[in-house]
Amino acid sequence: MRQRFAIAAAALGFLACGSYPAPTERLVSSQAAVRVAQEVNATAVPQASLHLKLAQEQVEQAKQMIADGNNQRAELVLMRAEADAELAEALAREANFKNQAQQALDEAKTAKQRLKGDGK
Repeated sequence: MRQRFAIAAAALGFLACGSYPAPTERLVSSQAAVRVAQEVNATAVPQASLHLKLAQEQVEQAKQMIADGNNQRAELVLMRAEADAELAEALAREANFKNQAQQALDEAKTAKQRLKGDGK
């Protein structure tokens, strides 16, 4: 009797370990990270665009994995997707800041030249 109970308990423990919950929160946060990267125009920056595309593909792969019941692997893929989307966002923001800084420098240079021209 004890042996049957031990076997049943071991089987239940094995099944519990095999049932990994669907990573719905991770899916939502990954999709949100992709949207943010799109909103900051990551597609306009080549390196950011690459990471955004990877993130989008990984989200789709993870959805299929979830549908197939491979939730643990899906969560890992979604973690990577979120990281790629966040990197795309950072690269896009960096490019935007660089453009703004260059515009400010150009405007300052133009203003300086105007002032020099007015003083002569």
